[in-house]
Amino acid sequence: IMAEFEAEDFILNKKRGHLSDSLYYIINSKGYYILNLNSLKLLRRPFKNQLGFDKVKHARINKVNDEFQISGEGFVGYLDEKFNVKSPFFFPETFNAHFGLIDKSKNIWCATFNNGVFKIPYNKRDAKYSFLGQKVQSLDIIDKELYVSVYDDGFYKYDSENLNYDSILKLKGYKYRTQYVEVLNTIYYLSQGNAYSEINGKPLLRYDYTNTNSNNNDKARKLIYHDNKLYGLFAFGLYHIDEENFDIKNEFPQKGTNDVLSFNDKLFIATTNGLKVFENGEFVSKNYNELLNKSVLNLEQLSNSQYLINTDGFGSYIATNTELKPLKGTEYLSVQDAFIEADAIWLATNKGVLYYEKTDKDYVLKSIINTKNGLPINNVNTIAVFDDKLFVATDNGLVSLPKNKEYQSSFLDIYLDEVLYNSETLSEGSIKMYESDNSINISISTIDFSENNNETFDYKLLPNHKDWKTALTSTVNFNDLEPNDYEFVVSKNGIEKSFMFTIKPLWWQTLGFRIGAGFLISVLILSSVWLLSKRIQKRKDLKLIQEKQLSEIQLRALRSQMNPHFVFNSLAAIQYYINDNDYEASERYLVKFSKLIRQFFELSKENEITLKEEIKLLNSYLEIEKLRFREKLDFQIKVDEDLNLNQTKIPTMLLQPIVENAVNHGVFNKIDNGLVVLDFQYKDENTFVVNVSDDGVGFENTNSKPKQHTSSNVIEDRLKFLNQTQNWKIAFENKVLHMEAKDKGNQAIFTITKLN
Repeated sequence: IMAEFEAEDFILNKKRGHLSDSLYYIINSKGYYILNLNSLKLLRRPFKNQLGFDKVKHARINKVNDEFQISGEGFVGYLDEKFNVKSPFFFPETFNAHFGLIDKSKNIWCATFNNGVFKIPYNKRDAKYSFLGQKVQSLDIIDKELYVSVYDDGFYKYDSENLNYDSILKLKGYKYRTQYVEVLNTIYYLSQGNAYSEINGKPLLRYDYTNTNSNNNDKARKLIYHDNKLYGLFAFGLYHIDEENFDIKNEFPQKGTNDVLSFNDKLFIATTNGLKVFENGEFVSKNYNELLNKSVLNLEQLSNSQYLINTDGFGSYIATNTELKPLKGTEYLSVQDAFIEADAIWLATNKGVLYYEKTDKDYVLKSIINTKNGLPINNVNTIAVFDDKLFVATDNGLVSLPKNKEYQSSFLDIYLDEVLYNSETLSEGSIKMYESDNSINISISTIDFSENNNETFDYKLLPNHKDWKTALTSTVNFNDLEPNDYEFVVSKNGIEKSFMFTIKPLWWQTLGFRIGAGFLISVLILSSVWLLSKRIQKRKDLKLIQEKQLSEIQLRALRSQMNPHFVFNSLAAIQYYINDNDYEASERYLVKFSKLIRQFFELSKENEITLKEEIKLLNSYLEIEKLRFREKLDFQIKVDEDLNLNQTKIPTMLLQPIVENAVNHGVFNKIDNGLVVLDFQYKDENTFVVNVSDDGVGFENTNSKPKQHTSSNVIEDRLKFLNQTQNWKIAFENKVLHMEAKDKGNQAIFTITKLN
């Protein structure tokens, strides 16, 4: 082995040592040897084969975190299981570093001879910066090419092979975007005061509108081809632009326009005063209550049915033509731009880049990329995903990052620094007596080597909190805690720590005292409620009795009103026959009338009678009326065979006034013979229905209408008081019928239920 070393001139300028009990290494500027002391097997690894360098100065091998690392001037890397160099990282030349190592968090530390020590965070190792210190305004992908516009500089195209940016146009002032209008097959370069177009690779054509009447020399921040017209968005509305010479054909004013989107045959406009729809030359507010008067910055289409609305300070919303749903995780953010992939959303916000992936139903926040991950600043102007890289434009330059890079946290631990109870230090499991106006102060510290690390963490105090709370400072305070067993839990980046303590109750706060006091109070409340409810119920019962007695008195008074009314109508009929010199008919009529009067007076003493008695009374009355009408009146009484006439009750004289109306106001004015039908129908054990119908001229054709007639007023009052007695439930309906004849008939329907 030594002979081979000497043959390779390896002895000169060499370093050597043990990597482990069984491994020995020798290294110099040309390469390194690994010797297995157990098997005496020797591995030779020249730097030319491993790194492409003929020689490496200051080369060395170290064991770091149970891994072998190799380093030298300009690089650091790992040794794999076969002792080949893997994942080498090459230091920037400006560092002039001669040694490096990779720590547990994969951060790289570089040592120099004269410039101190540099740290390259793992999350920034793959970040490539361009246009540092300059404001990058737009990123646009056209025909698989990435275009970049830089304020006060110009337009550039990204060269993915050489990883640099080729200048297209050098221009001062604002650059809005590079845009391809497919219908016109034209690429436009839009800036303040100028627009350039490129058609089929021909030279650039310049449209200068700095001297036009357009506001702020601003003709087109964005172009949109909609409804066979080319529109240009500017700060104060829309221009209809001539496709040939780029002249303004028409102006549609709208203050504070920020973006425009053609979606489902509609033109949506993002403004500082909400979302608008451009229709028939006018701007109409889109009726989303959540966006009312909110400043909308950007619009992007998600699918054929959804689009994304990005606001200034109120986050992002996923919208359809009819519904609006906030995108969780964007609350209170200003979202300047968005890049849409098949199942993903990238958002450019004032707090960095937010990445969302689509699940079965919603978009879920997967990661946040900010200065910890390599951004120059957190406020992002626009973003684009191109060539498997994420390009992020800011006011401090452009950075490109691997699209699928996994970022590693430099957060190591969280712990409770101090816990105080009323300014007295608490230890784990402490027991303290309750004090009024007590306070718990908990100080929390972290071990975090992240750049710009913050002190935010989640916590909850069990059993008071069910959900996690977020703290923005390193101190958490609780006041006036009740006696109980408590557990304070703090969490950050998956690491949890807890602290348990007890506040012991005073005698009057004990469970036994509370149970006894609660029982006594409950007894007093229940007793008071029982006495009060009993008094109220007694008053209600007395009132019901009085109302029932009053109703019965009023019903008797109504029946007494009906007696002379019925007698008067009957005597009028007898007088009619006498005046007509028909003594035989009048005598026959008088006999029937006397029997009816006797029957009526006998039954009128009762509050209720059987249906059999009621039907007999009505039959007698209709026979008398038939005599008076000289056979011009016919009547029918139909009775459902399911009705028990001897047991079914009905209020006395309830139907007679209605039957009288059917005769005197329906049939009486009819030229032809008239028919009155009484139909008694069974409904259930306690309910039956009575239909009183006629084929007369109808009440509309009579001079005396039922509601003006005394009998009708009496019926209405009787029904009111009968229902108040709570013995009856009677519903009444009166309507006009159209019989087979031309005349109109009338129908009265009683639905009668016996309650008691």
